[in-house]
Amino acid sequence: MSRTRSSLLGRIKNLEDGPSWEEFDRLYRPMLLRYALARGLRGDEADEIAQQCMAAIAGGIQEFQRRVGFRAWLRGMVDHKVADRLRKRHREHPARTADFEREQTREDNPALLWERQWNRTHLLYCLNQIRSEISPVTYEAFELYVIRELPVPEIADRLDMTPNQIYVAKYRVMERLKKRFAALAEGLL
Repeated sequence: MSRTRSSLLGRIKNLEDGPSWEEFDRLYRPMLLRYALARGLRGDEADEIAQQCMAAIAGGIQEFQRRVGFRAWLRGMVDHKVADRLRKRHREHPARTADFEREQTREDNPALLWERQWNRTHLLYCLNQIRSEISPVTYEAFELYVIRELPVPEIADRLDMTPNQIYVAKYRVMERLKKRFAALAEGLL
């Protein structure tokens, strides 16, 4: 999986490329679900939105223009579908007007939610790639220290490493992560 994400966008233009569509679905469907849930939709509604977005991507990827970045294109699509679903919910249950208005003015700004989901999705994607490129103990030291935030002495005992080895593992993974994430950002933004 060393191919860049922009090449993934190019590959899914071939609707018959099953493996690329599976990779694309594994990457973006969970992000779309999390975003729809965070915007106030129920689980079944979020599933429906993710499915509609994936179908719309399949139907529109041929015409996708790089003038508008993929990130903005996808966000516009999911925002439109979420807003439609919330309006539909309001029409079906007009007595819940206060609920509808509250859903539209949730504490979290949709743009911030989108950025959070976008970054999380791509960071996890990069980490998954990096994980397969380095030793398991290096990745585990990084995960325990950076992601789980365990104390260095505990990690050292658990993995039979010195504190310095843990700091070096963190540094190595972070450097790879920065480069990988920058390459993704350059290709998709």
